[in-house]
Amino acid sequence: MSLPQWKQGKLQIMGEVPNYVPQLIANELLIREVLEAQSPCFAMGYVEDRKEKCGFIAMRPEKTIPSHVTEKGMRFGHSVLGSNEHKVLHFGFEFYGHETYHGLVPAGNPIVQSVISTMLETQDYFFFAINPDETAIAFRSKLESNDMAGLRTNQGKFCDENCSPDYYEEAVKEFSANPSPPGQIMNCVCRNSLDYLDLTKYPLDLNPQA
Repeated sequence: MSLPQWKQGKLQIMGEVPNYVPQLIANELLIREVLEAQSPCFAMGYVEDRKEKCGFIAMRPEKTIPSHVTEKGMRFGHSVLGSNEHKVLHFGFEFYGHETYHGLVPAGNPIVQSVISTMLETQDYFFFAINPDETAIAFRSKLESNDMAGLRTNQGKFCDENCSPDYYEEAVKEFSANPSPPGQIMNCVCRNSLDYLDLTKYPLDLNPQA
């Protein structure tokens, strides 16, 4: 499968659009698996922008998100689901006036925890929407103070949680039956190998275009 044509879109930083085109390097294994996985799906990983490593969340929807929607940006949120013994992290992505997408991951997953640590350290993150028409939109946004506080608190509590595969699958099934708020459930991919975080061994130049 060919790689998508990456476009800059609006890279939102503190509500402003920067006047440069970033030079992004991601992990080729991760990007290719996201492209080959059944949509809708999402993954978390690292991207390098001008030698600075940032965390990112990438999603591939079933239908292309229109440009007039992506121009408005999106709202990112998270929560913790599960029992006292097993915790699942929930991420929500609302594209205004279009659709809300949900993704669930085991709370103690080392890839997810590494990416969250980097997001908290840099206080920002990238978001990629890889469309079925082989275009991709990149956003960069500062974490809001309440998002940072929530992520830091939950990471401290649940970074070592042991969520069994069976419980995770059951949690995804239960949430999918009645998502709140209503929206599409995305399959979480690229979460079982630390190779997905290696930008040195598996570099991929995304070459975004303005």
